[in-house]
Amino acid sequence: MAVVCGASQGMGRAIAASLAAEGAQVMLVARSEERLQEAVAAIAGEVPGAQLASLAQDLTAPDSAEAVVQAVRDRWSRLDVLVTNTGGPPPGQPLDLDDDKYLLAYQQNFMNVVRLCRQAVPLMRENAYGRIVNVLALSVRQIEDNLVLSSTSRLGVVAYARYLAEQVAADGITVNNVLPGSIHTERLGQVAAMQAKHFGRDPDRELDLRAERVPMKRLGRPREMGDLVAFLASERAAFLTGLSLPVDGGQLRAVV
Repeated sequence: MAVVCGASQGMGRAIAASLAAEGAQVMLVARSEERLQEAVAAIAGEVPGAQLASLAQDLTAPDSAEAVVQAVRDRWSRLDVLVTNTGGPPPGQPLDLDDDKYLLAYQQNFMNVVRLCRQAVPLMRENAYGRIVNVLALSVRQIEDNLVLSSTSRLGVVAYARYLAEQVAADGITVNNVLPGSIHTERLGQVAAMQAKHFGRDPDRELDLRAERVPMKRLGRPREMGDLVAFLASERAAFLTGLSLPVDGGQLRAVV
């Protein structure tokens, strides 16, 4: 039984599809009921026999995490997999952003993960099994122009996940992060358009420029991200915890 947040489009939807293809029962969570139903229909078409449910929730609301986990408890009485995944905050430079934007990014990208984990772990402990995977961004390891809010708010999740991984390891629960680089999603197109405008570049060329910066000379496919998350969510990954894994076609240039 798996919950995938931000599952109505992009990487979240691809992750839900990959988990469904592995035989998991999947609850898709996102704000828009209409887009959720479109995602459920699309996955059902891709994955014959997919067992899917959906729940419309705004995960920036403080009480949303409790509502999500209670819905899972009511439906399945257990939770095996939690995938946290939120949209990125707006672009900006460090000195150009006011307090409200920093605090909103912190709520959206950090506190919603904390609240979801706080609610999910007790239910996972009841069955001595759990997989938590946080979808973050490559910018927690390698800065990118204009994405200071994304980097700073999500970097907190890396530290939180490492502490949590140690606390719950003996309960059969693993906690890992995935760090997508340039994955070809609707969100990437929006970011590319905003950055092209900010830097005075041709918006039609921005995605091509991003692909050229990847050693593989292409953008990642959402399902490639989904399949990695499905592996981390499986019993095959039982001895992996506390990791932050880039999914970037070699884009990260760090040695370690």
